[in-house]
Amino acid sequence: MPTNSGVPETQLEQDGTACADLAADQVPGSGEAAVDPVVVAYEARASMELPAPQMGGSPALEAEQLVGVPTWLWVDHRDWEPVSAEASVPGGSVEVTAAPTTTVWELGGDTRVECAGPGTAYDPAVHTPEAASPDCGHTFTRSSADAPGGAFPVGVEVTWNVAWSSSEGEGGELEPLTTRAQERVEVTESHGVVTR
Repeated sequence: MPTNSGVPETQLEQDGTACADLAADQVPGSGEAAVDPVVVAYEARASMELPAPQMGGSPALEAEQLVGVPTWLWVDHRDWEPVSAEASVPGGSVEVTAAPTTTVWELGGDTRVECAGPGTAYDPAVHTPEAASPDCGHTFTRSSADAPGGAFPVGVEVTWNVAWSSSEGEGGELEPLTTRAQERVEVTESHGVVTR
């Protein structure tokens, strides 16, 4: 259905495509102004359902982290894939694609770690327990014993770059989207051998 502004309303279908219904009086040649593909692209962007990041860590984030021991951080690689939506316009279509690019981890207080990608999942068959992550990790320097509830709030934000293109050859960049997740993580002093 068209909106009051005359711009078609775009809805995301279950198969991941977005469809915009256009009234006959919006078709070029009918006396009405042509639909702006950029506006349709923004509506498709607003309809996109991006997966929330699934937080991973080694040692596991639901277990106690140890002061002075590298913590590996990552988000589930299965969700690190572009997501697309397509909207119909008179005589063609507009496709919008969101692609994950960076993760920013907030690790209690003012500590932030930015990673160019999802991070590397720890694999005991490949990595040694004492090793730090090659691309996304953090080493806690203090215990969470004095933090509220005895744990630090640890969160991750994924930035998705968004671009659009039309069947007429037009296209461009739209504002990025973000998805977030958060857990509470306990950090204790290390008094033994590192295990993961």
